[in-house]
Amino acid sequence: MSLSNKLFWALFAPVFAVSLLASVFLVSTRFNDLNQNLYERTSNITEQVATTSEYAIVFSDQNMMYRILQNALNNKDISGVQLFNSEQKIIAELGKTPTSVDTPFPDNIYLKEYDDYLESINAIHYSSNSLDGVFNTQTDLFIPLDQRNLIGWVKIEANKSAIRIDKYQYAGLVTFILIIFNVLTIIGAFHISKALTQPINRLAGSLNKLVKGQFSTVKLMKLPPEYASLQKDLLDLTERLEHHNEELNSGIEQSTEDIRRSMDSMEEKSAQLHIANREAMESNRLKSQFLANISHEVRTPLNAILGYTKTLQKDITDTQHRFYVDTIEQSTNSLLAIIGDILDFSKIEAGKLSLESNHFNLKALIDDVYQTLSINLLSKEKQIDLVPEFSQDVPEWFIGDSTRVRQILTNLIGNAIKFTHQGSVRTKVSLHSQSPQVITLSFQVIDTGIGIAEHKIHRLFKPFSQVDTSTTRQFGGTGLGLVITKKLVEQMNGKIEVSSDPSIGSTFRFTLSLKASQKLNNSHPDLNCHVILLEPSTTYKSYLKSYLKSIGVSCIACSDLEQMIAILNKQHSSIDAILLSVMPDDQSVAEACELITYSAQQFTIPCILMVQPPGQITHYPDLKNLCSDILLKPISHDRLYSALQNLNKSATPLISPQLEVGKSALNEKIKGLKILAVDDSPINLQLLNHWLTPIGLDVSLAYSGQQAIDMANHDKFDLIFMDIQMPEMDGMETTRQLRQMEFYRNTPIIALTAHALGTEQQQILASGMNAYLTKPIDEDLLLSTIETWRANTETFQDQVDAKLIGIFDLEKALAIVDGKTDIAKEMFDMLANSLDAEKKLIQHHLENQDTEKMIEVVHRIHGASKYTGTINIARHAGFLETHLKELGFEDVDGVAKDFIDAIEELLSHRQLIPWPHSFDSSTTKA
Repeated sequence: MSLSNKLFWALFAPVFAVSLLASVFLVSTRFNDLNQNLYERTSNITEQVATTSEYAIVFSDQNMMYRILQNALNNKDISGVQLFNSEQKIIAELGKTPTSVDTPFPDNIYLKEYDDYLESINAIHYSSNSLDGVFNTQTDLFIPLDQRNLIGWVKIEANKSAIRIDKYQYAGLVTFILIIFNVLTIIGAFHISKALTQPINRLAGSLNKLVKGQFSTVKLMKLPPEYASLQKDLLDLTERLEHHNEELNSGIEQSTEDIRRSMDSMEEKSAQLHIANREAMESNRLKSQFLANISHEVRTPLNAILGYTKTLQKDITDTQHRFYVDTIEQSTNSLLAIIGDILDFSKIEAGKLSLESNHFNLKALIDDVYQTLSINLLSKEKQIDLVPEFSQDVPEWFIGDSTRVRQILTNLIGNAIKFTHQGSVRTKVSLHSQSPQVITLSFQVIDTGIGIAEHKIHRLFKPFSQVDTSTTRQFGGTGLGLVITKKLVEQMNGKIEVSSDPSIGSTFRFTLSLKASQKLNNSHPDLNCHVILLEPSTTYKSYLKSYLKSIGVSCIACSDLEQMIAILNKQHSSIDAILLSVMPDDQSVAEACELITYSAQQFTIPCILMVQPPGQITHYPDLKNLCSDILLKPISHDRLYSALQNLNKSATPLISPQLEVGKSALNEKIKGLKILAVDDSPINLQLLNHWLTPIGLDVSLAYSGQQAIDMANHDKFDLIFMDIQMPEMDGMETTRQLRQMEFYRNTPIIALTAHALGTEQQQILASGMNAYLTKPIDEDLLLSTIETWRANTETFQDQVDAKLIGIFDLEKALAIVDGKTDIAKEMFDMLANSLDAEKKLIQHHLENQDTEKMIEVVHRIHGASKYTGTINIARHAGFLETHLKELGFEDVDGVAKDFIDAIEELLSHRQLIPWPHSFDSSTTKA
């Protein structure tokens, strides 16, 4: 707004406001007076009619009644008059028939206003000097009650049209005066503002010309006498600037010449940078491809190693040999973990790491993490306490990516155990914040390990880096664990930080945002029993006592065997069980044998052993047979509760009879199926044959894609397992050729792949495969997959269509372009190719809170999606665009996330779209 306009409004606005308020006041005052006059006139006329009609009603004088009513009706506002007797019956009326409204008949005057009229009712009383009443039986006009008797009512209706016309006339007059007054005010304010701002505008124009270098024009400027000193200063400034401008122009000419000389070298460097950028992008693509190939090449032999290891574990009875095989399995799993870290890091760098959503029990997950890590990382020399601690207000069930939560905890707890030689590793979980839909948890992983110097903490979250390179040989590791952990925490809307002191230990703190689950917490009834606990560690003893108290178990903690035996002798009648912590050495095992034997023979009290891995209790079969149960430390809550609940019962077998029966039933269902396994690795084929043939499956082996096609031409198979990466003809091309055969159009084809990237998985499904199993393959999962697809009745096209429901509508995409497949696919590809860049642009605008640019991008996608069959993107784009236009960035995070998820969902299913084969126009006409 210009200065002239601002001055105009400063002059006009107060005058307009005051005149408007005065007009409102005058109109409202006049309206109130007109209404009040009407009320008073109507009330007075009503009372007058009531008084004068008293004797006319008593003596039933109709003429007199009508004269009274006519006199009332002569008033300009009165439109109707009625007289009622004591029985509320009309005995006389003149004028307009009143509107039929159930109006009460009061004892005194009654006045009520309606939209178009005013109604007044007054009671008519008759005063008599005698106490006795006179009854007129013929007319039955009144019934005497006392000296003032109610004999009827008068009802008058006053029309409001006259005063409404007066109101309109008065309001119009005031409005006319208001408009004339404000028009005159506008003219005056306009002239005053122009007169005051004209010199300033001239001065601004001169300064603008001065900026443009039009010095001669500025010198010709004329200002009023009041601005003489200002004009003089402006002329001085103009001369100085003119002089400096001449010097500057000469300097610019010299600089321009210098710049021209360096342009050639800059263009050359720009070309070099462009080439380097292209090489970097190609290098990044090759790196992802390299990682996928490495995954395949490494997972393929590991599949055979892990598969045969699990097969050997079933038949080994020698404890030492079982230990060797278990070590092979652990080492194989460690290799798989390293490969997983490298692939996860590659996905994170490429922005392709997506989170799943499933229900999981957090307490059970942390127990499982501790159990797994204790087996892999603890040794006889490293006896540390592993303690999980939960706040009471933390629920057990959540919705989120349990695999990634487990990965975060495994990395942090595993590092804590790895770098802690004595003391404890504790995991504290508490509630950070809570809403009806989202729960934010706070985690702390606290250890008493070697700690980290403060000046080295910044190295923790750098890829392929460790705090101290000298520890690499001692502890191992890829240097990617904490990098991946930090990225996963941030992707779950959390943050991670660390504090450490080499003399105390380290504490990693992080938060995670998870969705609330409707599943109820596992509640166990109180056991109401009494136990003796022997646990040398004070920290772990306190942890166990706290949990035992929560399940209704009273506990006496002992510090040594002598104290425990003394308590047994005194209180054996009230003791239900012994909880005994055993160290993995001969002396501790011998003492435990004596104590268990003594308590069983003397008092028949069962004993539950607690062993920290690698305890090798299997090396002591006598001890294993004596105790009621053996629990692996850190103690799982559910396992401890089950052990106390099943005292004096034998330990639960590794594989329950029900599981064996279920497995046998599964084998019977799939028995007799003809399976074709295709893989270029003879070892993997032998492993599949070894698993499937003994349970009654007819397995045929093909060592190449071409051999698989030849075998399929001569035989019919119920299910095919297909390796992906094979020489000459890979698994996807083999599948495409199999799908062209009539018999194999809907035969289940399951990929056996070491590839783990999402884009490659979509390529696998797009080639015509029904599902995929990732190497190394689990035997139970393999059999379960065979059973699942054996019972499948859907065609392959039905499965593809089911995946695309709600994401893409092929019929709509083709209908828009009159069934021209080439045009429809071209339009779709144009949109799909741009979505990845558009998604990054949306995230950028979302971070910068740029509403206009955000709406522009979303509107562009929204418009294109309506013509390409991308119905899910169109729907969410409409939601987001409407939200941005109406509410801006208020609560936009959820709507924007749904839109981005819709984009990612389309891109991940893009290759599954079954575009029909296009035909040329001549073929179509024919």
